[in-house]
Amino acid sequence: MSARWHLAAALALAMSGCTRADLVAIVTTPDGGGTGASGDAGTQDGGGSPDDWEAYCAGRGPPIFVGEAETDAHMCSGRLAEQTFRHALCTCEGLSLGASLDADAFQSSEGAYQPGGAGGDVGVNGALSANDAVSVGGSLRVGGVGGLHLGRAFFVGETLHSSGPLSGSPVSASVLGDARVRGDVSLPAFRVGGVLTVPEGATLGPVAAAAVRREPVDPVTPCACDDAAQVDVAGLIARHAHDNDNAAIGLDAAALEGIEGERSLTLPCGRFHLTRITGTGRATLTIRARTALFIEDIVDLAEGFTVDVQAPGELDLFLGGSVAVAGPLSLGSTATPSRVRVYVAGASVLALSAGSTLAGNLYAPHATLSVSGGAEVFGSVFVRHVEASGPLRLHYDADIRDAGAACSEG
Repeated sequence: MSARWHLAAALALAMSGCTRADLVAIVTTPDGGGTGASGDAGTQDGGGSPDDWEAYCAGRGPPIFVGEAETDAHMCSGRLAEQTFRHALCTCEGLSLGASLDADAFQSSEGAYQPGGAGGDVGVNGALSANDAVSVGGSLRVGGVGGLHLGRAFFVGETLHSSGPLSGSPVSASVLGDARVRGDVSLPAFRVGGVLTVPEGATLGPVAAAAVRREPVDPVTPCACDDAAQVDVAGLIARHAHDNDNAAIGLDAAALEGIEGERSLTLPCGRFHLTRITGTGRATLTIRARTALFIEDIVDLAEGFTVDVQAPGELDLFLGGSVAVAGPLSLGSTATPSRVRVYVAGASVLALSAGSTLAGNLYAPHATLSVSGGAEVFGSVFVRHVEASGPLRLHYDADIRDAGAACSEG
């Protein structure tokens, strides 16, 4: 039998009036042979009545809810996303850049990405040191007492708040809005469109600003990285190992283990659980509805991993272990990155190899994102640390801030 498998949970189209009977997991081989529905791997609990679940599948009804780990309360996954992904880039530690950083924003519901859009905030809990150009279309907030050390051009489209001094020898440095600097400003020239605020006694180099105020500047912590503020990813995964919709579609939780060649999984609306994704081959996950997937352990693949999410689909993906994909990683669509949200509990290095596409919102506050040769991200990144040997370009999809719009109140 061929090592190339295809696993599909058949999905009725959004407005066709699907029922529970339409959602069946089928394993087939390339020659058309089938092994029937995959085994029952969990207790079906769609978080509501059967009528609600079927209405949800048909493209109406309530959104996906995820249980809070330590209570019986539920939170809409869209609301969780809009609270978590507020920046194009947020790092729990300092950020040291050998190449350029460029952050801008667009709104996918309004059309395709166009370079240079206003917005795209950046937050760094430690100090920021840049040897090359830094351009932030939104606000920049730096929490480290070391402040900012700049190399080449520096531009902030909205406001700047630094918990330490501002130093370096950039060819140009400008902030279009207000700037608050908790220390000296030691630049060849600094242009501020609004008010520049520094503490009493701070030294200023050549500055052009609408006004200069001398008053205390409080430190800032832009990224919610302390334990109490973090999303309990591991707790949510543990809860949904039993509270899921696997049985409703006959999905075996081990469906993506031991992959040889290629294997693909298409999921309908609902909340589903997998043990892990492993193998020497490659996996493809296809989403065309509102779906939450909880993966208990590792993702470890030798040839690549593709997560294909197209409207009206949206995916909340929760990963419990380390992520190691030797081949290309393709996550989401650059046309609609706000529809993909990934939450990682592990503390490993997340490496993006050449040919990878990151088009979604990544939350991994314990992990390091390692980018070789530079990267272009559509969406947002919230990590402990970033290692980038080349230019890092981030295009924030502002639609993520309205991801909870479909959430019911109460």
